[in-house]
Amino acid sequence: MDLTFSKNAVQVFSQWFGRRENVTGTVKDDIRRPPYPCVKINALPSSSPEEQGIESGRILDYYARLSREPLIKMQSVIIVRNGHIISRGHFYPYSTDIWHVSHSLAKSLTGLAVGLLYDDGLISLDDKLIDFFADNLPPTARINFRNTTVRHLLTMQTGVIFNEAGAVIEQDWVKAYLESGVKFRAGTQFEYNSMNTYMLSAIVRKVSGKGTLELLKERVLGPMGIEHIYWEKCPKGIEKGGWGIYYFPDDMLKLGILYLNGGLWNGERLISEKWIKESTKKQVGHPAETGIYDYGYQVWCKEDRSTFIFNGMFGQNLIVFPRTNIIISTNASIDETFQNSPLYTITERYFGTPYRPRGHLKEDPEALARLRETEKNLVMENSDIFTHKNGIDCYSLKELNGDYAVAPEDGAGLSILPELYQAVHNCFAEGLKEFSLVLDKNGGYITTTEGSTSHRIAFGYGKAVPGCVVYGKESILTSSYAVVTDEGGEKKLRVTVCFPELPNIRYITIGKDGDGISVKWEEAPGFDFLKLLIDRTVFIKLIPEKMAKPTDSDFFLKRLRYFLQPTVKMRRHNKEHI
Repeated sequence: MDLTFSKNAVQVFSQWFGRRENVTGTVKDDIRRPPYPCVKINALPSSSPEEQGIESGRILDYYARLSREPLIKMQSVIIVRNGHIISRGHFYPYSTDIWHVSHSLAKSLTGLAVGLLYDDGLISLDDKLIDFFADNLPPTARINFRNTTVRHLLTMQTGVIFNEAGAVIEQDWVKAYLESGVKFRAGTQFEYNSMNTYMLSAIVRKVSGKGTLELLKERVLGPMGIEHIYWEKCPKGIEKGGWGIYYFPDDMLKLGILYLNGGLWNGERLISEKWIKESTKKQVGHPAETGIYDYGYQVWCKEDRSTFIFNGMFGQNLIVFPRTNIIISTNASIDETFQNSPLYTITERYFGTPYRPRGHLKEDPEALARLRETEKNLVMENSDIFTHKNGIDCYSLKELNGDYAVAPEDGAGLSILPELYQAVHNCFAEGLKEFSLVLDKNGGYITTTEGSTSHRIAFGYGKAVPGCVVYGKESILTSSYAVVTDEGGEKKLRVTVCFPELPNIRYITIGKDGDGISVKWEEAPGFDFLKLLIDRTVFIKLIPEKMAKPTDSDFFLKRLRYFLQPTVKMRRHNKEHI
């Protein structure tokens, strides 16, 4: 595996980071998620915050603090107490009514599936990893993983080298994992690695004969009325385990209540109280760079048991405060690797220890009315829709209208889809060939020709327009708006393409350049996130030395900016739109 892996890694990452040619994928992955199901979810009951002992003004202050935070880009927040939704906050142009990708929040559901098998007596936490795959075990695995157990997988203590980047390169993930080397003896250190959770998912299938999602639907999700959930699978048809769930926030809140109730749902036991307690208590200490939470069984938690979190990168969370029966669901777009974002410290400050809500408060109609109005009109102050609200005369830049050609060496890898989305979902774009812009008095649209396919993004002037793009077999929702920016006295059009199902955002800034245009491509999460990831993981080892030397920080940062923030000059095809 190591030689093949290295060869494929050099190929993929040279193409991806080099931006001189399109990425030639080494993994055939035709399994793509279905389009967003336009359905109404059975939500939890609602009440006023005061009825559940929390002041409406406190929630208003919480939203105001989040809105001002320059390091986060919130999408939605739902707050629950005592099983009732007391606030549902929508940050423009997002909604809580659309399903959303989980990223690593999915790990907690894989842990739940393992708990079902544990309760059934089908597995022990001391069972050896290699015993589950003894029928087709690489010789080196008997040495490298001889002491690795289910417990080590659950607590991220395996020391395996095969990591998330390998999922983009390898066709058979179980085989690649078992052929991999290890960096330390199992059980001696904590190192977060999503492929550990994938192996748990593979074990669930091996032991139960069912996929992880099928088992959960049968035993937990079905009885709770959770129907509309999708889990991406690896090329071999096994749920990815560590990531890849698309879920409705209201449904995830139900799982939070299940955990708060010690495994009971409407009086019916779905999982043992013992498993809930063990999962949400500290099993291993956290490294300093991951934030303030320790690790249980696929759940982040505080040692004093005041908080536990189902956490996915970029701000996808279910944050649970057991002592006060408060659960908070968040979706966001944050440059973070773990819980090292102000989102967590702010949320702890407002709802964590030592806050103690009361049982019931006198209703405050005026504050409640302000809260309900604010919930529908939240705007991040670091967004273009807020900072450029007085500079939205986009039609004044109609001279930019036209069809433009992109040189092959400049268009490689460029797409409406952000680069980080392409990498995580193994959905590499065909490269930008042509670019078109049309502005009229009522709005505008961008058309990109990527390979043999064209994608159109419609946008409003300071107002988002919903849409959809199709890449391969996958339909992806969009919501896009444009503003006029002033960069050094030069006015430019800046289009923000939001993806309501995803944390990713694409920014496209267009300015005049002679008879053509220059177009800057940016994304969030983007530069800051990738820099953190490279600093803190072995990901740097996958980048060919000829492209980046870790000791040459200035060169590497320039290369990283060139990769994630390229500016491309385009020549005009014709002037028929002017």
